[in-house]
Amino acid sequence: MTFAALIHLLRAHSELYESLLALSRRKTEALKKNDIEALSALLADEQKHIFAIRQLEERRRRWLKEVLGDEAATLSQCMDLAKGKEREELRECQARLQTAVKAVAEANELNRQLIEQSLQFVTAMIETFAPTPSTYSRTQQYAPSPERPLFESKA
Repeated sequence: MTFAALIHLLRAHSELYESLLALSRRKTEALKKNDIEALSALLADEQKHIFAIRQLEERRRRWLKEVLGDEAATLSQCMDLAKGKEREELRECQARLQTAVKAVAEANELNRQLIEQSLQFVTAMIETFAPTPSTYSRTQQYAPSPERPLFESKA
C-alpha cells in the first residue's frame, strides 16, 4: 500500500495553512493600523483559503475511503500501516500540519482580542459622545404651596 497521494495532500494542506497564517499575521497588522480596506481584502483572501482547505479535506476523505475503506481513519493509523520512508514522511507532514494549525489558532485568538478591544473602544466613545437623557424637565419646576409661607417666624 502506498501513501504518496496522502502525503501530497497533507503537504498541500500544510502549505495552505502556512499561507493562512501569513494572512492572519497581515490581518493583525491591519487591525493594529485600523486599515479597514486592507482588512476587507485579507478577509476575502482568507475565505478563498478556507474554501481550498475544505476541498483538500474532502479529497483526503475520499482517498481514505477508497484506499483504507474508512474516511475517518487517523493519520496515526496511516503511519502504523505505512513502511519506511513513507512513515517518516507522514510523521513530518503531521508535525508540520499541527504546527501550522496551532499557529493559525494563536494568530486568530490575537485577532479576536484586538477586535474585541476595538469594539470596547468604539462603545466607550459612543457612550461618551452620545447625548445622555436629561434628569431635569420643565414640568418639574418648583412651585411654592400657597397655604404655607416661605418663612416661619415661630421657629
